[in-house]
Amino acid sequence: MTLSLSRVLSFAGRHWLRLLIIGGALFVLTRKQVNFNVRLGSPAPTEEAAPAPVNVPPVTLNSETPILTEKLPEQPIAEQSGGFFERFSLFGGGGGEASAYDQLTRLEQKTVEDFIRRFSNVAQAEQEKFGVPSSITLANALLHTRAGSAPAARDHNNFFALGCDDDWPGSTGRADGKCIRRYETAWTSFRDHSLYVTSGRYAPMTQFGETDYQRWAAGLGELGFNDTDDLSRQLLRTIDRWQLFRFD
Repeated sequence: MTLSLSRVLSFAGRHWLRLLIIGGALFVLTRKQVNFNVRLGSPAPTEEAAPAPVNVPPVTLNSETPILTEKLPEQPIAEQSGGFFERFSLFGGGGGEASAYDQLTRLEQKTVEDFIRRFSNVAQAEQEKFGVPSSITLANALLHTRAGSAPAARDHNNFFALGCDDDWPGSTGRADGKCIRRYETAWTSFRDHSLYVTSGRYAPMTQFGETDYQRWAAGLGELGFNDTDDLSRQLLRTIDRWQLFRFD
């Protein structure tokens, strides 16, 4: 027993540094194991409940429109759908070119107001006879002629950019490199527009009410009144900006 103890002490005397390092390492490992066990046994942190989503009401057409001379903020109007047409197809805006609506808003306010005053009675007479909302007729004419300043309107009395086709027996002219219908008076252009949008492929739109300008706008875009991508939307923006629905 004495001999064994002597050997142990002799070994410890020769290798005391190694034994000290090994002991320190064992102590550190023991502490880490204890910490790991403590963390393993602790309850998992609870997740905070996600905030409830905010219900944003859908954008709808608002009847409370600013007065005629007030400039509305430039934001899109919600496109209405339903009935015979469920989707809109919409005017200009491609390739960075200003849309017809944008060009219209750049005109002097008086120019637009004078155009509306000049043709509002004509549009109302067409509504009474054909059921086409006055607001649609006025907005369509405003967009296609820039309030009467476009060459088609000035030179050929064509207020809706109606082109030549096999069904057109009347006079013709050219504007913007295209063949268009030529009229003797502005009134005949408005009358031809009423006939055009209530017959042929546009005949289904006559089921819409004469004050339901949202669906009339959707129909003109959906059935391709012109090659504009967003005619429906531009019609609605024009009607809303200048409160053309007051003439319906």
